[in-house]
Amino acid sequence: ALEPHERGFSEAAVGARPAEGPMAAAACAAARRGAGGKATKARANAAKATVGGVRRTTGKAAVSKVVSIRLVRSLLPGLHRLTKGKAFRAQVLRAFLRKRLGPRGFRQPSVADAEALLRGLARARRADGGESAGPLGAWQPQGVRYIDPEGVASVKNLQGSSIGTSWATWNEYGNVYRLSKAEGAKCSYKVACTNAFKRLSCSVQRRNLDVVTSEGEKSSFKSCIVFEPRRIGIGRVAPQWSFIYLHSFSNRGVDYLDFPQYFNISGAALRVVIPTAPNQEQTCFKDWNVWKGNKLQWRRIKFTSWFDYLTDRGGKAENDVDLHSLLDMRARLHGLIRREVQRVGDPKRVIVGGASQGCCVALDAALTYPEAIRVLGGVVGLVGHVLGSTPLDPAKRSMPLHLFHEATDQEMNWKWVQGTEQRLLDAGFNVVSRREADPSGSGHWIQEIEGAWIRSALRRLVHGGTGESTSASSSSA
Repeated sequence: ALEPHERGFSEAAVGARPAEGPMAAAACAAARRGAGGKATKARANAAKATVGGVRRTTGKAAVSKVVSIRLVRSLLPGLHRLTKGKAFRAQVLRAFLRKRLGPRGFRQPSVADAEALLRGLARARRADGGESAGPLGAWQPQGVRYIDPEGVASVKNLQGSSIGTSWATWNEYGNVYRLSKAEGAKCSYKVACTNAFKRLSCSVQRRNLDVVTSEGEKSSFKSCIVFEPRRIGIGRVAPQWSFIYLHSFSNRGVDYLDFPQYFNISGAALRVVIPTAPNQEQTCFKDWNVWKGNKLQWRRIKFTSWFDYLTDRGGKAENDVDLHSLLDMRARLHGLIRREVQRVGDPKRVIVGGASQGCCVALDAALTYPEAIRVLGGVVGLVGHVLGSTPLDPAKRSMPLHLFHEATDQEMNWKWVQGTEQRLLDAGFNVVSRREADPSGSGHWIQEIEGAWIRSALRRLVHGGTGESTSASSSSA
């Protein structure tokens, strides 16, 4: 094993375990009523979204595209599974690409083109010192490993973790796949797989975020967490992407302070902004009071929330929301999105996401964002849904919407949530939907799977293509 560094890897076994996360830790009786929307009858084809399955609908017709070396490199993990590490020729690659990329509108390469792709993938490269190195490989992350498998899933419990006053570093484990010429067989190649790990890092800030609405009104989000991209040996680097993540009802942005690994993906300079929702009363909890002293006496309990619920239907249907509070938060979030667009320079490099009520308001903000003529980079929504009051702008159809549903969720029950998703599908929106059970058995109050879902969606949105893997440039893998 070589000395680990920012671009490097070391041989290691791969492993991960589910553990408690910020969403589960902050769960309480008052918060056990997920955000809802008006229930609509699901159409018969909604049954396609099965447990553990993925459903995808795109809003644009397929366009013929040329297969590149970079794209084929990202598919090396799948090619390795097909060939089982044994030698193969160009015809096998053609059949593989026809099955994987044909339905996505890619042009089928000829035998000569396939042979040229293989030669390019197997070509040795030059290292920093000018010495010959192995071919560029594909990195497929598998997750993190915990020091104490029964402990909390915070960054302090991760293998390889190192914590500073304003930064954190840890190991991401996975596999590196490289193509090389097969010995003893002319025009034959094989894909090799090596266990390895990467060193990931980010800076950590706790701060308030000031925003300005389109009407010029000033506002701010208190107690926010910001994870800035960082490279080991260099320090902070300029972000190329920005991800705004909105917590669930009654949670706070600072609850994610010790969980940067939920959002960090290798190969991307990604800035993560996690604001805290304001404290406000909930109309649906009008009988929930707390004693504030002789002067104030009994007052209705306030919750950190993105908008006011008018009803509490106990997860049986979508709840009614106070439109005034929703519109006010929409304007504030648009101001935050606008700020991040100015930072990274392109609305397509700003992604919005959230969990539960945060998912609902993230979808609302992204689908109504006025400045993004080319739409935002996408939405990552967990255990939530699109609100019935959120308009569906046809100009936003191409924006990727990655939605994750917990199979046993009783707060966001699939019996009515599927109708809200079907509304998006019927309108031609670009929906990627996944429904599966949290291994921890926590239902709506998802634990470590929250991070796994977020990272899987971010890899697809940031790295493009299949999102299956990224480049592995170090010769140590």
